[in-house]
Amino acid sequence: MTSQQYPTRRNPKFLIAGVVVVSVIVIASIAIITAPRPKFIVYTYDSFMVWGDDPDTIDERAFGAFEKQFGVDVEIVRLNLDANGIVARLKAESANPVADVVIGIDNILILQEGVKDVLEPYTPENISFVNSDLINALDPEHYIVPFDYGLVTVIYSTELINTTTHPELAELTFTDLATPDLASSFVTENPQFSSPGLAFLLTQIAVYEKLMGEDWKQWWQSVKEYIDVQPGWSEAWAKWDSDPTISMMVSYGTDPAYSAWASGTAPTTAIAPIHHSGTTYAWVQVEGIGLVKNGPNPDLAKAFIDYCLSDTVQELIPLNQWMFPASSHATLPAVYDYAIHPNEVSLLNNILTRTEIEQNLTAWLDDWAAIMTG
Repeated sequence: MTSQQYPTRRNPKFLIAGVVVVSVIVIASIAIITAPRPKFIVYTYDSFMVWGDDPDTIDERAFGAFEKQFGVDVEIVRLNLDANGIVARLKAESANPVADVVIGIDNILILQEGVKDVLEPYTPENISFVNSDLINALDPEHYIVPFDYGLVTVIYSTELINTTTHPELAELTFTDLATPDLASSFVTENPQFSSPGLAFLLTQIAVYEKLMGEDWKQWWQSVKEYIDVQPGWSEAWAKWDSDPTISMMVSYGTDPAYSAWASGTAPTTAIAPIHHSGTTYAWVQVEGIGLVKNGPNPDLAKAFIDYCLSDTVQELIPLNQWMFPASSHATLPAVYDYAIHPNEVSLLNNILTRTEIEQNLTAWLDDWAAIMTG
C-alpha cells in the first residue's frame, strides 16, 4: 500500500515573531500526527492475492493488523514479472536492497543458481503450522518457507470441449495432447520465465524419462508447430479466457473452484491431469516467502513472515490467491470440493528429485529453447 501525501512543513524562521512559539508547537504536533510511517516493502508477482471479491482492499484486510502493530506501511509491490524476473530484480538491487521480503519463489526456482544468494535463511516461530512435507519439498534450509501450494495441471473449458466430444480428456496422456486437434487448442507458459510453465515442462520430462523411458524432447518436437506458448500465467490466462480457439491451458487444479465461486453455479472449468498406465499424475508447486538478504528491516521482516503464517493471512489465501494455504490450521471453503487435491494424485515431485532438477535444469531449459526456436 502506498502512503498518503502530506503537506510540506513550513520553516518556522519565516513566521511572524509574535507567534513563533505557538506556531512551532502547532506544526510539531501536526508533524507527529501526519508524518508518513516507514515503508515495509514486499516484492511479489502481479497476480498475487487479486482474484477475490475485492482486490482493492485485500492488502488492508491481509496486512492491516501488521501495519497497526508495528507502525509501518506494508507496500505489496506487484511486479509485472513472474518469479524468475523478481529474482533478477533482487539480484540487480543486491548492493542496496529495496525489498524486505519476497513472496513467490517456488520449489523449482529455489534450486536455480544464485537464487539463495539474494535470500537469508529464517525459521519462523510458528513453522509448526506448516506440514513438514511442504517444507522439505520447498527448501529444508528455510531460505524460503511455504506460503501456499497447489497442483499444476491441464485445465479446459467445458463450454468449448468436454469428455463427450473428446473422451480422451477423462484420462489425458501426453500422446493425446500431441494430436494436432488438442495441441492447436492448447496454451502453456514459457518455462524460462514462468513457474507453472516450468512445472509443466518438468511434468513432461518426468513422465517421458522416468515412466516411459523415452527422450522427452520428442514430444516438444511434435507439438511445437501447434501449441501456443505465452510468457507467463497471466498472459496465458488472458489468451485462454478470450480466444475461442484455445480450450486448454496449463494452470492450477483449483481453477474449477474459482469458476464455481465466480459464477455461483457449477464450474465451467474442468481438470485433465496427465495419466500414464492407469495412474493420475500432477506436479505440486509450493510457493515460498523469504527474507531478502541485507534488506532494510530484517527484524521486522522476520515478524512479517511469522505473521503471514497466521490465520489472518492464511485464511484469505483460498478465495483470493486460489491456492491451498500452507498452514494446516486454515480452513478451506466449500467450493474447494471442485478442486483437485494433492492426495488425489501421484506427485511427480517424488519421481523427479530435487537433486536431478538442480543438476539438469539449465541444460533442460537450453534444450527446450533450442527446440522451440529451431
